[in-house]
Amino acid sequence: MDSIQGIVSGVYIGQPSPIGPEDAPSGIYKSAVPEALLTRMGLEGDVQVDRRVHGGPEKALYQFPEENYSVLKQALAHLDPKFIPGSIGENISSIGMDDQQIHIGDILQIGDAIVQVSQPRRPCWKVNHKYGNGHIAPILMSQAVSGWYYRVVEEGLIRQGDRIDLIDRLEDSVPVAEIWKIFLEKLKSRMPPEAFNTDIPGLSSEWQFN
Repeated sequence: MDSIQGIVSGVYIGQPSPIGPEDAPSGIYKSAVPEALLTRMGLEGDVQVDRRVHGGPEKALYQFPEENYSVLKQALAHLDPKFIPGSIGENISSIGMDDQQIHIGDILQIGDAIVQVSQPRRPCWKVNHKYGNGHIAPILMSQAVSGWYYRVVEEGLIRQGDRIDLIDRLEDSVPVAEIWKIFLEKLKSRMPPEAFNTDIPGLSSEWQFN
């Protein structure tokens, strides 16, 4: 198993705020806090509005590496000032790990909490609207840099500056970035669904391609 370590560079929570032409409620606007308790349903003080696509035990914590902002800055240089940690709706930003290094099913310790990687984030229209650019979500998906969600194994406090340590990896695990390659290939291909029966260890059921 590879030795992977990172640092929590920021912790973010938010309350519902209106977004879009119809003022749809959203939790994408978050504020930095020094620490927050991670429960099996998410960070205390963080409200997830649309539980169909956010929050819940399979999406309790969302991590977005600071390194991924560099991809957005390179693609959309005119928006550089907007691409700051916390702005994409993450619960924690990090330094030292990315979507290629982290695998689905990885078990990590973050501060006092123990978590397991469950799935990539599938960005929605609200990400595009927040930055005022329709290319954000497509870039995150095509470049496989959307970050990932965790399910909670053990609840605990997470603080800015805490270490993130990989403590276990499932056999035959797949990088988070690889899930996007499979997903996008599925969309482009006319192959039958059973051809994409990947049965990836640790992957949330809604993402199993079968």
